Amino acid sequence: MCQPSWPIVLTILSALLVGCATSSIEMAPDQPDRPWVPATNAAGEIIPGGKAPPEQAAGATFLLPANSELAEVPSPFGLDHTRTHSFSLADLIDIAQSNNPLTRSAWNRARDVALAAGIAKSTYLPRLTAAAIGGYQLSQIAGPLGTTATNELRGTISLVSFEWLLFDFGERAALVEAANQASVISNIGFTAAHQQLIYDVSLAFYANAAARARVGNAVQSLKNAKSVQAAAENRMKRGIGTAIEVAQARQATAQARLVMIQATGAAQNAYLTLISAMGISPLTQIKVAGVSDRRLSPELAGSAERVISAALARRPDILAAYAAQKASLAGVRAAEAEFLPKVFAIVTLTKQAKAWHIVVA
Repeated sequence: MCQPSWPIVLTILSALLVGCATSSIEMAPDQPDRPWVPATNAAGEIIPGGKAPPEQAAGATFLLPANSELAEVPSPFGLDHTRTHSFSLADLIDIAQSNNPLTRSAWNRARDVALAAGIAKSTYLPRLTAAAIGGYQLSQIAGPLGTTATNELRGTISLVSFEWLLFDFGERAALVEAANQASVISNIGFTAAHQQLIYDVSLAFYANAAARARVGNAVQSLKNAKSVQAAAENRMKRGIGTAIEVAQARQATAQARLVMIQATGAAQNAYLTLISAMGISPLTQIKVAGVSDRRLSPELAGSAERVISAALARRPDILAAYAAQKASLAGVRAAEAEFLPKVFAIVTLTKQAKAWHIVVA
């Protein structure tokens, strides 16, 4: 029988794999200066690897197809008293922590890493494996005078193995320590996400309050400018004023009106920044409380050295770096222990020829 040449077989398999890779290049845009026109279904969803019809590609522009399933505008934040109740900074932070997707993502990451730490601890438990192997053999041997002898064999082997690692010079303990430190890092990241959210909402809250105060000042300035203009025009009618005074008063009124319009626009932007920092729908209309009754925290009256010391002891990035260092040291210990011998307890049960055999090692 002719045996296949393995180099030739490997060459043919490599060529097939390369052909599969090069054929996938058609999924990319055809030219660097031409728009990418993907194929879509009835809802506008992009079909991977599909090509649009030639008549559709002819007048294409650099606009992606509209997916109707994604065209839903998020509904406003659902509170019955959003228009009547004044939300303080604490209320806004509480709403943000409950609705911002960043905190939920950080929470899910922390849970995933915690589950990974649990998987690392499972290495202390024994392993139980079971397998069954079946075989069938049919052979025919040609005999004299055209006779044929047939030999048929059937058999099964059942295997149950119990394996327990008893001693490994601390490799498992180091891996568990690294997994636990990774869980600490993810939990610190979860807390850091909340701290960043609190900072963003607080900053946007005070910026919104400042913008509203500027609007109030601008409105009052416009009223004063209008009063001055009315007085100048009245003096002009009585013959004791001049046209220059009236023109200057009207110019001041126009400038005050412009400042008010700019302040109003800045206040709207500050409000949208606050809503965006909270992570709720931009269509939400809520009444934000003022800052006139808020006082500075007495903790800010301490010395700079104490504030810096507290920051170094509590900053999430520093705590995460410290935990990462401990995880790295645990990884080094695990790598060193991997080269050392290990002690196992192994019990194997095999069933062959209707009899069980026990092997203990």
